[in-house]
Amino acid sequence: MPHPTSTPSIDVLYVGDDASTATTEGIAHADDRLSVRRVASVDDALAALDADRPVDCAVIDTRFSAGPLATLAALDDADASLPVLFYFDSAHDVTVGDAFDAGATDCVRYAPGGGHGLLAHRIRDAVASHRTERRLRTQRSQYRQLFDDAPVMFAVFRSVDDEPVIEDCNDRFCDRLGYDRDALVDRSVWNLYADESMERAVDGFDSGRRGTFGQQERTLVAADGERVETIFRASPRVDRYGDVIGTVGLYLDITERKRRERTLERLHDVTRNLLYAESRAAVAEAVTDAVGDVLGYPRNLVRLVDDGELRSVAITDAAERMLGDRPVYAVGEGTAGRAFARGETLVYDDVRTVDDDYDRHGARASMFVPIGDHGVLSIGDTEVGTFDRSDRHLAEVFAANAATALTLLDRTRNLERQNDRLEEFASVVSHDLRTPLTVVDGSLELARARYDDDDLDRAARSLDRAFDLIEDLLTLARRDDAPDRRPIELSALAEACWRTADTADATLVVDGEPTVQADESRLRRLLENLFRNSVEHGSTSDLTVALGSLPDGFYVEDDGSGLPDDDVFEAGYTTGDDGTGLGLAIVERIAEEHGWSVDAVDADGGGARFEFRG
Repeated sequence: MPHPTSTPSIDVLYVGDDASTATTEGIAHADDRLSVRRVASVDDALAALDADRPVDCAVIDTRFSAGPLATLAALDDADASLPVLFYFDSAHDVTVGDAFDAGATDCVRYAPGGGHGLLAHRIRDAVASHRTERRLRTQRSQYRQLFDDAPVMFAVFRSVDDEPVIEDCNDRFCDRLGYDRDALVDRSVWNLYADESMERAVDGFDSGRRGTFGQQERTLVAADGERVETIFRASPRVDRYGDVIGTVGLYLDITERKRRERTLERLHDVTRNLLYAESRAAVAEAVTDAVGDVLGYPRNLVRLVDDGELRSVAITDAAERMLGDRPVYAVGEGTAGRAFARGETLVYDDVRTVDDDYDRHGARASMFVPIGDHGVLSIGDTEVGTFDRSDRHLAEVFAANAATALTLLDRTRNLERQNDRLEEFASVVSHDLRTPLTVVDGSLELARARYDDDDLDRAARSLDRAFDLIEDLLTLARRDDAPDRRPIELSALAEACWRTADTADATLVVDGEPTVQADESRLRRLLENLFRNSVEHGSTSDLTVALGSLPDGFYVEDDGSGLPDDDVFEAGYTTGDDGTGLGLAIVERIAEEHGWSVDAVDADGGGARFEFRG
């Protein structure tokens, strides 16, 4: 029967005497997929196995004069995986048992009448089984290679007495934990878990036995005591009945990632501490503590510039014990001075190579990192060449943050000094201005009583504006303490402010009953300035001012002519003839003192709207 040409052919080696020629022809005739070669000696059979032409199967005729069992032994020595069938003649002294004991793949008796279909069929089966087994062996070998070479940790577990026992593990699992495979096989994996992982591990194992597998973090303890942090993922192992008999566990090593996360968290904490430091010495001490804690280098110190010299401001106990009193460097002098002058980090694998007559005692590796234009961070260690790229990067981050903190500290002190001078100046000016203006005000009132003159009225209004300006300047210059907050009903306070402010014919509308936490006197000043601003710049005869709640604050708006394009909160800005230009600057200042944000936006009706949030 013809077969599809796509079916793989089978090369058969028939080992037999000349009398078996008819048999080889009969096999080929029975199945045209079989290509049969006959050899009449053991040497020719072995040569055929070494030839370029492949041999898929061998058939040994039990009538072979060289001896079928000896021939089988020779073929097995040459290729133990080759399928070998015995073709039996019951008249010879070889039994089926002998053949199977010697390693034969199959045995087929002579067909009566010369029919060879059964032998051809058994050859096909033997070759098919061999090819399948070879393919499976190749796949298993490939899978094993992948298992062993995988860059993640694998372990195969079986359940023994309610514990996951290691049945097998890959090289990565052994190497990362520092064990030989023999030391891990047949050991409960729970013996490798850190205490804090055990509760989750037991729960996960119980869930796994029910067929539910998830992903969790596990901390393993290596042979040297190192804690190896991993993400664990399990897959079930089932028997032929579908029952879970164990798991295959994958451990993704996240130790380094966790270390970086902890480093970043501590770096953020240090940065916050630096920004809250109240002195240059406090900044320096925060840096030395952080370098010891986060980088793991306890021997370090910070020098800051003072009159052109770099003086030690903060030094760790470990550095002081090893190095003693540290010298003062001139800018550009020595290791620290050169790093500062160049504005770049200098790293020495062994600082003993520097010949500058400075005694560094037991220090070997040293790193000098400029702290902006403020100073230098010096880090030392007793091991040669210990600093790596990560150490340098983090040290430079610490130094940059310290430079920012010191710059902010300098600016804050400058602002405080400026504010002190401004407050002092404002107080002096207020006193020196109020006295003569008060005299002018009294004289002006007497003159107005005697004379009805528009010029005197205009002078009186200008004098009132001068008094308002003095009061506003004092408000802006004065640094008040933190607001004394308490709940305040805005509606009642707004009505009171409306009555005291010069609001002409305008109308106040309060929407709802908003309540805020605020300092009453400062909030009163804020509302009075807002109402006065609306009336002065509203430009309408029937102006309405509204106050209402926001989800996180309150608003004040009017239906006047709207906002100009300029920054209305800028001190001195005004569009009216009578205003001081400081009212909205005071509003912004009071809002900031309370921690509120204030935005000036256009109202829906076209007027001005001020929104306070926070």
